[in-house]
Amino acid sequence: MSTNTGWWATLCMAAMWTAAPSLAAGEPWRVVEQSELKQALERAPVLQTEPLGEPARGVNVWERWFVPNPDRKSWDVLQVYFKEYYGPTWLFAIDLGTGAVKKQRLPDDHQFYLSGRALGFDGKYYIAMPSRRTWSMDLFVYDPATNTVEDRGEIVPGLGGEVRPLATGPDGRICGTGTRGNQVGLYIYDPKLDKMVKDFGPVGPRHPNGAWSR
Repeated sequence: MSTNTGWWATLCMAAMWTAAPSLAAGEPWRVVEQSELKQALERAPVLQTEPLGEPARGVNVWERWFVPNPDRKSWDVLQVYFKEYYGPTWLFAIDLGTGAVKKQRLPDDHQFYLSGRALGFDGKYYIAMPSRRTWSMDLFVYDPATNTVEDRGEIVPGLGGEVRPLATGPDGRICGTGTRGNQVGLYIYDPKLDKMVKDFGPVGPRHPNGAWSR
């Protein structure tokens, strides 16, 4: 605490005790003349503000995700920052249960802000997007028990696309989509087996400008 701040706090406390030196619970508040208060306030030094520095510059903030903690009583907030579309990208995992914040550098050549995401039956958060290097679908998994993201690597060869939604099915398996050429591509990933168990290939009508799944 600065000297000015401490001086001001002392003055306020003194004024309170002067106004009510022996005020007991339930007694009415009595107005007390404080002839010296105006002069003291006029002599008081100007409070100085404290510069906190500049906020982060040159990064994008598009996405924040909420993942329940294992205790099911609190949440993790996942905030993604990225400088360019394909990186560098950072994840800040904010554990609202413990107050801890963990920073993690995520792999380049991935658009995390456009990823497909789904919460699995195991409590982990599944994040899918294609790699710019291979244009195949990669998988990342966030574990709220460790507040970290694991890179599971490529799960569906040849599947890309601008949007790639995920949905958890009633059997616990995760259904995902993407784009194969001018058609939509579908697949099923099994978290228990940690692999893609069904690739439906291109499905549906063809579109000359590509097909985006929703």
